[in-house]
Order: sequence, then structure tokens, then C-alpha cells
Amino acid sequence: MDQIHTRALEALQPFIHLANSNSATSPRFIANIITNATSSPNTYVFAELLTTPAIQSLRSPETPPEYAGYLTLLEIFAWGTWQDYQSTPNLPPLNETQTLKLRLLSLLSLSTTTKPLTYTTLMTSLSITAPSDLEFLVTKAIYASLITARLSPASNPPTVNVTSVAPLRDVKPESLDKMIRILTQWETRCGDVIGDIEAEIKRIKTESARRKAEEHGRTVLFEKALNAWGNEMGGGDGIKKAGGGGGWQGRDVRGGSGGGVGLGGGNKREFSADEFDDDGYWEHGLDGDVQGLGSRMDIDDGLESSRLGAGTGAAARHPKRVLGKKS
Repeated sequence: MDQIHTRALEALQPFIHLANSNSATSPRFIANIITNATSSPNTYVFAELLTTPAIQSLRSPETPPEYAGYLTLLEIFAWGTWQDYQSTPNLPPLNETQTLKLRLLSLLSLSTTTKPLTYTTLMTSLSITAPSDLEFLVTKAIYASLITARLSPASNPPTVNVTSVAPLRDVKPESLDKMIRILTQWETRCGDVIGDIEAEIKRIKTESARRKAEEHGRTVLFEKALNAWGNEMGGGDGIKKAGGGGGWQGRDVRGGSGGGVGLGGGNKREFSADEFDDDGYWEHGLDGDVQGLGSRMDIDDGLESSRLGAGTGAAARHPKRVLGKKS
């Protein structure tokens, strides 16, 4: 769409040069420039041509009546419609090319202001009697990249579905104040939205900082409580380090005092897997009967000999007597 606007501006440049030339002094010459500019196939914007001194000279009271209407005609091509041309008196007649051009420009304006765009509305606004002529005009606008649309003749009512329109209509000077007012209101609304967003961001940051502070405070309290609990447990009698004078090192698991548990002494029992019968029971006896522990069960001679051996530095093993069945 931007390319079509650029091409329209480029197509208008030769006519602007003619209007600014020294020969553009007679009303007739200026009228010919307007006729040729509005008849050119690629010209769709005319505001720059309208502002030239030669074109504005047609407003002079000394302009002959047969040429005075050309300035109004050019204004209609710039921002008017086919209905404006039909309702304005004393305008010069249009040739076939100008008629097609003005109808195409009017189609652009109707596409942005009228919803839904039905066949009936378009035919009335453009003075077209046959639906086929309207479809030809819409197809011409689509292939010229003026609009993006789809014809729906089978719908009820038949419509033209326009999705985009090329920016090829000039702005009427009287509408500038309205546009400025609308843009000012839009700017105000945007400022209010930005202010609300900034306030929300500030609130979120404040809430995040508060939560981080609370989390840090809970972490500090937890670490203090953990350190206090560790100091209390470390200073009591319930837990003692290895190598101390008491605790588990100085106690026999059976309740007696002596050489502790594990290495270096105490009663020792040895047995192997063949002490079980095939049915999974001990070979002899139940309920803790020592004689029923099987042929491989051997017992040290006694706790006392273990203590003696530990006291004299003798080996940890002592003579054993074998209990159980005999081979």
C-alpha cells in the first residue's frame, strides 16, 4: 500500500512542474493541467498540486466562469466523492477516464465509512445500474492495489468484503481540527494508561521488596534457632565425642562394664548356613537351647577367660567346646 502512494506522488510531479512554470498564467492552461492530472491513470492524490499558486489563482474573481469550476473539480478528486460531484452545480463535464477515476476514489472513501458494503449501497452511491458494472469497478480497484477485497454476490444481501484500503485520499482542510482533537484525546488516554502501568510496576516492586525482607527475616531467625539448639545439645551429657571417658565406649551392651563392644574381647558365636535343616529349622532344640544350635555352633569357654586374655595381651581366640550333634 505504501508503494502505491509513492507511485501516485511520482505520477503527480510532472503536473506540479507545469503548474509552477512561467507559462501557467492563463486560466485555460491551468484548466488543461487539472484535466490531464485527473485523467492520468496513476494519479490518486492531488493535495500538492492544489497548493500551487497557479491552481489557487482560479479563485480570483477575474477568472472566467467556464474555468472557475476546475478548482472545485480538483478538490473533489482530492477528498470528495462521486455524490459530491453530482450535487455540485457548474462543474466541467468528465471524460470516461475521469469518471472511472472518481468512482474508484469514491470506492476508497466508502470502504472506510460504510459497513456493510452492499451492492445496493455502492450502486446507489456511484450511480451504477448493473451489478456486473459494479463488479468490474471493484475488480479494477483490486488489481490496481487500491483495496483488498472479496466479492460475495451469492450472500444475502450481496456484499463486497473489504479488508484493507490504500492511503490515497487527501485530507480535507476543514477536517484537520477534528483530527487534531481526536489525536489529542488519544494521546491523553495513552498517558493515563502509561501512568497506570507505571503505578502497577511500582506496586509490584514494593511488594517484591517486602516479601524478600520477610523471607530474609525468617531465614535469620531460623539460623539463630538452629545455632542455639546446636549449642544446647553440644553442651549436655546426652552426646559425647568419641575418645571421652564415658558414653558408649565404657559400656558393655549387656549392661556390664568392661572392654566395650566389638574388637578385642567378649563372647563370640560363630555359625554357618549348614546349621539349618532342609525344612529351615535348627537341628536340635528350640527356645534358646544352646545344645540345639547345630554341629557348627561353637562357644567360647567363658567371659572370664576373655577378660583374662585381654588383660595378659594373649590372642583373642580361646579353646572352644563344640556342642551339637556328633559326626
